[in-house]
Amino acid sequence: MSDDDTRISTETALEVVKPSERRHALARMIASEDDVVTLDDLVEHVAPENPPPGTGQTTASERLVIELTHVHLPKLTDAGLVDVDDRSETIRYHPNERVEKLHRFVTTELD
Repeated sequence: MSDDDTRISTETALEVVKPSERRHALARMIASEDDVVTLDDLVEHVAPENPPPGTGQTTASERLVIELTHVHLPKLTDAGLVDVDDRSETIRYHPNERVEKLHRFVTTELD
């Protein structure tokens, strides 16, 4: 287990995977080959049935952008799992074996 894995407490790991939106966002970041995704990519993955933001309609996607930006990504940042570049609207994921194991368990056994 690496140092990064031991820095995240059980409580933090559980909090990170608790909301479904965060689990979906984590799934997309875990699956990314280069550990970097765009905010639009996360929104599309979390709410694929909605049109992309900026189409002139207030959509669930636009609300999700706000929720990701102000709730979920800050929580992941605080846990040390992501870095957010607001200028380019990209998110760099820092893999964490402990969180990924918990994420796999929750999504396969409990969802």
